[in-house]
Amino acid sequence: MAGEGAFVVTTNPPPYRDGSLRKRFVFQVAMATRDRPLLVALQCFLGVGSISDRPPRQTHWEPISRLTVSSRRAHRVATIPLATQFLLPCAKRDQFERWHSEFNAYEAARPTRWGLGPSPCSVPGCGRPVRGRGLCRSHYYRATGY
Repeated sequence: MAGEGAFVVTTNPPPYRDGSLRKRFVFQVAMATRDRPLLVALQCFLGVGSISDRPPRQTHWEPISRLTVSSRRAHRVATIPLATQFLLPCAKRDQFERWHSEFNAYEAARPTRWGLGPSPCSVPGCGRPVRGRGLCRSHYYRATGY
């Protein structure tokens, strides 16, 4: 029984309007499908993440199951506390520390609006909830002609 975990930062197109890259922070643990119950136990312990199964990439290899956590909120609630508490001083701990510092910098630069309700319309003085393209329903209809 062996598994491989990783803390990964990817960039997702399209970039933000100001040209900066959208980043996605991912925690993954992969292992042979025969050990899938361990991933299910880890998922239950964390309370977050999804498990996917992949066929073997070559005929003599084992199929793989992977636990993936990619929600910023889930990282704050589960992934970061788990790694902070249980990772021993090693190369994986160093990888986590770099990932965590980049995560914190990104959170400071691009705070999430989760839990704050809908975004307000971008037209000055409007304040109604956004329906599309940063505009409320009436301003969206005026801008698009629909």
